[in-house]
Amino acid sequence: MKPAQRWPLHPASKEGEALSSWLNRVAACYQMDARDLLENDLGHGQIDDLDTAPPLSLLTALSQRSGIELDRLRCMSVAGWVPWLLDSLDDQIPAALETYAFQFSVLLPRRNRKTRSITNWRAWLPIQPIHRACPLCLDDPANQSVLLAWRLPLMLSCPLHGCWLESYWGVPGRFLGWENTDAAPRTASDAIAAMDRRTWQALTMGYVELPRRRIHAGLWFRLLRTLLDELNTPLSHCGVCAGSVRYVWECCGHPLRGGQRLWRPYEILDPAVQLLMLEAAATAIDLIKSKVVSPRGEQAALFLPEPQTGFTNGLPAKERKQEPVNYWQEAVKALNEAVAEARHNPETARSLFALASFGLRDPESLERLRVTLAKEGIPPEFLSHYEPG
Repeated sequence: MKPAQRWPLHPASKEGEALSSWLNRVAACYQMDARDLLENDLGHGQIDDLDTAPPLSLLTALSQRSGIELDRLRCMSVAGWVPWLLDSLDDQIPAALETYAFQFSVLLPRRNRKTRSITNWRAWLPIQPIHRACPLCLDDPANQSVLLAWRLPLMLSCPLHGCWLESYWGVPGRFLGWENTDAAPRTASDAIAAMDRRTWQALTMGYVELPRRRIHAGLWFRLLRTLLDELNTPLSHCGVCAGSVRYVWECCGHPLRGGQRLWRPYEILDPAVQLLMLEAAATAIDLIKSKVVSPRGEQAALFLPEPQTGFTNGLPAKERKQEPVNYWQEAVKALNEAVAEARHNPETARSLFALASFGLRDPESLERLRVTLAKEGIPPEFLSHYEPG
């Protein structure tokens, strides 16, 4: 008996849905699991490669059974996002990490980045399976689909409901349990929701709207991956930007670098640490946009609001009498800005101390100056190694 060329029942795939999720929902129509459906009807024994790089023969068979276009089926796996999301699925390219994550700069200048060449690396592909989803999406019987982006360490929240993704076990659509059964859906912060909306826009539209201009989806993923690596850079390599990196992590309320002591690529970090890294990235983008931190990277301007430009109403311009400059007021303003920067930038703190201690030689006077700066919120350890020359 020849197998049927077209499945009589097959639910439509959702936008951005993972191939494994769709096949689970197809199998549920026949009271089967996806493994049995693949093996008995399609002759495909592997199930681990569905969301990464399913073979062309399998995609062709699925297209025949469902009537879904081959290109759309391929885009339900990571292979369909090459070269937008990642350059290649080949993990044996030594310069892959350097090319992907080190050609741009956002928070740190490129000279402060220590480039690294490693093998067995592919952008965004974790070494541990990720089972996180939107509780509101999966609690809806008519929409129990898992997005492919949720199978990767790309997002923290649902682009539709704006709530945190939660860890689950089981197969959506059949038997599902949440790791934290008592927790209600948590609303994501504005910074996280904004970052994830841009990621979703990149995946579904192919571009991202940033304050300065529209950019290609491929550039967005590389900028985001660059920022994640910058936030994982040891402070000893950050130079004058060390205070900005430290301040981002302080605003998140998480330990510096997510508690990591040794550098490791983002993709092989523990899933819990990856979540901290993504939250820090969202916070950094928000702080850059609000000009709370001063980024030194070449592409940082993309995240800044467009500067206000002059305009004319067509009437003759009236020359205004130039106001005299209040140099004392400008000096006080500059001093206040220096104190604010010194609160989280050790280089600025030492420079401010050097200026304020000009002419002071006795230890008592220098100690009183330290106490005064500490009262202004400048950490004493930022000044502890200064020796007046």
